Amino acid sequence: MKRLYLSVLLLLLISAATVRGQAALLVLIFGEKAATENFHFSMKLGATYSIIHGYEEGKNAFSLNFGVVNNIKLSDRYTLIAEFLPFATRKIRNIPVLTTGDAHLDQLLIQVESTDRKLNYVDVPVLLKMKLSERFSISAGPQFSFLVSAEDIYKSAPRSGTVLTTNLDILPELRRFDAGAAVDLMYILVPPKGGKGINLFVRYARGFVGIVKDENSPRYTSSTIQFGATFPFVEKENGPQ
Repeated sequence: MKRLYLSVLLLLLISAATVRGQAALLVLIFGEKAATENFHFSMKLGATYSIIHGYEEGKNAFSLNFGVVNNIKLSDRYTLIAEFLPFATRKIRNIPVLTTGDAHLDQLLIQVESTDRKLNYVDVPVLLKMKLSERFSISAGPQFSFLVSAEDIYKSAPRSGTVLTTNLDILPELRRFDAGAAVDLMYILVPPKGGKGINLFVRYARGFVGIVKDENSPRYTSSTIQFGATFPFVEKENGPQ
């Protein structure tokens, strides 16, 4: 757990140094409209704790999330937020080993050291943010998720001194689309001035669509708890939004 927190902190520090250049690229592509008080982009980076409801055989796990946020100011109190999160992984550890269909390979998986299941989604939340104070805001709205890949990853040691990694594609068994809802709380750590700023957030999102296609299997759904930071870019010199 400590190693994960240190990794997230390191990535946040690295992103703070590079994200201004990425925002400058957005401004170059979209023009001045990409960085105004009423319309601007943000970069988002954090950690995700995944929960698969109905699945009792694995252990919930952490992964990283990253994406781009589009902020549209509607009034002094309300902002529409549309996000594109291409790295939104749901992950489970210590799952049972499935048969690969290859008898020889299955024999090599007897001494398994770790078993992970990774469901790689693209999340598209559309949230309405309400300002609670000069520092705090709350957001809520629907979230649409698109499954792009899914695999079980087994690491075994069939012989001393060797490590065998087996990737088993399970995408055909799963639904490609999920719809749900998300709510988050945000704190303005550094007010955005001159194109710089850092917001801290914590978010809970819940999917309502069953993950597995098979109607005869138990109904599994997913939820995530996310926390991290966003780096907004808007030219403003007189305090927080």
